Amino acid sequence: MNFVSHHPSRVITISLILAITSVLFAACGVENEMGTVSPGTQPQEVKRGTAIGQIAPNFEMAKAEGGNISFSDLNGNPAVLVFWTAWCPVCKEEAPHINKLAAEFEPQGVTVVGINIGESDARVAEGMKDFGIEYTVARDKDSSVASNYKVVGTPTVIILDKNGAVQYFGNEVPKDSAERLKTLVGS
Repeated sequence: MNFVSHHPSRVITISLILAITSVLFAACGVENEMGTVSPGTQPQEVKRGTAIGQIAPNFEMAKAEGGNISFSDLNGNPAVLVFWTAWCPVCKEEAPHINKLAAEFEPQGVTVVGINIGESDARVAEGMKDFGIEYTVARDKDSSVASNYKVVGTPTVIILDKNGAVQYFGNEVPKDSAERLKTLVGS
């Protein structure tokens, strides 16, 4: 008697394992920050995200001072994005540090943008005055940009290089932010 007739369930199990394995190997590609790359091919599209090294997501928002700002406006310049709310005491504590960075690095080409999350125009203006914000502020009225940037908590600080790639993502201005920006400006 042969194995197949005595162990039909084992044959089915082995067949399924082989089928699944062959599908996995056939579809095998390499996932990296540039997108999905099949063996022997070049990257076709940029994968956007907020992990270190990924190109940050696109955005377009109204500036509190009038006009608009978009991700493409940052093109070729390092940037510091600061997601904040007017009710956040830590955001108020961080604002002077961000003002200092803006004063030092905006003349060198760094773009500093405070992105208010979901508050009214009046509340944004009140927060800017109360915090003493001296850098550009954009309004993420529907919180969609914060969602795309996976913001959890305020403040969220993101430092981007000249290509828009994420170099830092955290809930405070990094202690070495000046050194980081000097490196990005010089690169």
